[in-house]
Amino acid sequence: MKRLLLSLTLAAATLTAPQATTAAAAATTACSLAPTGGTVTRSFFPASTRSYNLRVPAGLTGNAPLLLSLHGLGSVPFFQEQATGWSQTADAEKFIVAYPAGDPNWNLAVGSPDVRFLRDVVDRIAAESCVDRSRVYVEGGSLGSWMSQRAACDAAGTFAAAAGFMGGSPNTFGGCRPTRPIAVALFHGESDPLIPVAEGRRTRDEWVARNKCSPTPVIEPVTDGAAQTYRGCAAGVTVNWRSYQGLGHAYPTGTAGADFRERAWRFLSAHRLP
Repeated sequence: MKRLLLSLTLAAATLTAPQATTAAAAATTACSLAPTGGTVTRSFFPASTRSYNLRVPAGLTGNAPLLLSLHGLGSVPFFQEQATGWSQTADAEKFIVAYPAGDPNWNLAVGSPDVRFLRDVVDRIAAESCVDRSRVYVEGGSLGSWMSQRAACDAAGTFAAAAGFMGGSPNTFGGCRPTRPIAVALFHGESDPLIPVAEGRRTRDEWVARNKCSPTPVIEPVTDGAAQTYRGCAAGVTVNWRSYQGLGHAYPTGTAGADFRERAWRFLSAHRLP
């Protein structure tokens, strides 16, 4: 991709103004809106054994938002797709969704090579599909939630916002120093036996402090847990919290699953890179 951009830059320098305009227009229309016809696997082979599953829905227009959804410990992209239901939401809401594969799990440390991998996934998708680079988001469950937050901490110039389900604090793995305030939504089961909801609340409070939000949330009445929005944050971002009563260490299904996807996508898609 870098070589292509360099070649275009050098070529444009030798063209007359009308020719340069034509070349620039051709470069911006080089991406595709062609659907993948379902979810397909893309590999970085032979440069790497890493891969990701990709779904480009039919009916996209213009440059589309992109969501990366990250699996948990011991899982794989196929199961992340099934557990989250993001592919059906992508079809309905018209955004591209990808499910990157860990190696086999995620490196959560500051400076993690997996952050570079996620950036590479974004670059690869944007090289072949029309992606709005100001609307690239990351979400994950369990270990994937930690990784989505690591991406928010270390790649705030790539991801406009992040969401995490049933995860804990990035401070556990070396801290978090994003280059800008970044919007984060956290979700948690109140009966989670592996990562207690108290850990989720502590992680939420860290993001509220990190983004310099008002510590007093706007509370939305719900019948099965809690829903809170923290506003007054730096740079106009927000921090959201949603817990589900009776839910353990799993993505919700049924009505609660639809609630999660609707809330998460509404939150993510409301934010753009500054």
